Parts: sequence; C-alpha cells; structure tokens
Amino acid sequence: MTATATPPGAGGTTADDPASVYTGDEMTLFEHLEELRSRLFKSAVAIVLGLAIGFVFHEQVLAILRQPYCNLPTDLRRGLSGGSECELIVLRVLDGFFVSLKASAVVGVVVAAPMVCFQIWRFVTPGLRPVERRYAIPFLLITQVLFAGGAVFSYFLIPRALEFLLGFAGEGIVPVLSANEYLTFILQTMIAFGIAFEFPVVLVMLSLMGVISADGMRRYRRHALFGTFVAAAVITPTQDPLTMLLMAAPLVAFYELSVLAARVIERRRRARTAVAA
Repeated sequence: MTATATPPGAGGTTADDPASVYTGDEMTLFEHLEELRSRLFKSAVAIVLGLAIGFVFHEQVLAILRQPYCNLPTDLRRGLSGGSECELIVLRVLDGFFVSLKASAVVGVVVAAPMVCFQIWRFVTPGLRPVERRYAIPFLLITQVLFAGGAVFSYFLIPRALEFLLGFAGEGIVPVLSANEYLTFILQTMIAFGIAFEFPVVLVMLSLMGVISADGMRRYRRHALFGTFVAAAVITPTQDPLTMLLMAAPLVAFYELSVLAARVIERRRRARTAVAA
C-alpha cells in the first residue's frame, strides 16, 4: 500500500489505463495500523449510532419480524393459551432486553452498513490502481442493494422454512417458540442470505482486477456449482435441505450472470486496448 498517488496523465498514463499504478512513498507498518484503528473507530461509532436509532423503533421492527411466525398455520402457533394468537414467550429474565436489542440491531445494521462499507473501501483503496478506485461508488451501492435484497428474499421464505421445520414435531406436540430463539433464527437467516447475495460482487471485482476470466469461469463451472451448494450448506443457519436449496438457487443464477458480466468486461478491455494501440 502507498500513501500518495501519481496524478492522472503523469508518466504517460491516465486514470483509464489499466497499466497505471498507485505510486509514492510506502506506508510503514505503524501507519497501516493507525489507519486501521481510525477506520475501525469510525465504523464502531456508526454502529452505535445505528443501534441507538434502532432502539427507538424496536417495537415496530419486532412486529415486522414476528409476522412470518404469525403467518404459520394455526396448529403450529397455538401458544400457551391454546388459542390461535401469535404468541412468543420469554424464558429468562433478560430475554426481553435481548429481544429488544436484537430488533434494534436490525435497524443498526441498515443504518451503519453504508458507513462501514465506505470505511472498508477507504482502507483498501490506496493499494488499488486508479482504474479500480473509480468503481468505489458503484461497489458501495451494489453491495447495499444486494445485501438488502438477500435479507428481503429470506424474509419471504422464512414462513415456508418454519412450517417445514416445525412440522417435523408431528401430532400431539405443539411448538411454543422462545422470542429470543425465534429472533436469533430470523436474524441469522437474513444475514446469511444477505452475505450470500454478495457473491456476484466478489466475482465481478475479481474479473475487473484480471484475477479471473469468463473462459476460466465457464471451464470450472461444475466445480463452482458444487462449491456453491457446499457454501450454501455451510452458511445456512438451520442446516435443513429446504433452506439450503433456496439459498443455492439464486447463487447459481448469480454465477451465470457473473460469467456474462466478465465477458462484457473483457470485451470492453480488448476494445480499449485496440483503441490505445
């Protein structure tokens, strides 16, 4: 990593030239550590502020997160009273506090994520070429959209997963879920899907850096698809086959889209090289 950049056009290179590099005096180890400390501190402040904002709206968030459970068939959510009410219970004295804290964390993640991603990008930017640094804003926007898309996608699939899992109990056994355990399941599933939906961003960024190519991705498609199902099995918090398949399906689609994106990137790169020649 370096501390200063060569201005665009200096030394016969431009910001659009893939051969242009980030040159200047190298940062020392202590400077790297100081930079990392600064980025972590700013990220932590953003997370704390997000949690504070989330705590104000935690009741509304709890109502939204409880909805997948309320949409289950009546025989799977009879509750302690034996009726059809949508009831979750707390088993420990502090469970109510932790439930509110987890609901606040949902809003905190949404509020703090852009700042955290920005700090990560700023930390790695000095080690990138100018042609790579110009993708900062698109990278941040696409990252946020895909993570949110994965979380929303999982939210609408959670009722099916719950019905599938709770249905194994059979007749004579009525599930009565702990609010803390239920929210943990919801949040883990949403975060897992959100992270999984970042898969195409990683592939496209590697393609932009020239690490992988469209031909290589097509050549190793079978290996990649097998790895996709393995990753889905590992990431899926419940480890059940239904949720794993629901996660693997969009990942396979993202892989195919990433192959197409890599082909477009390489085509533009060849056209740019031909014009420069």
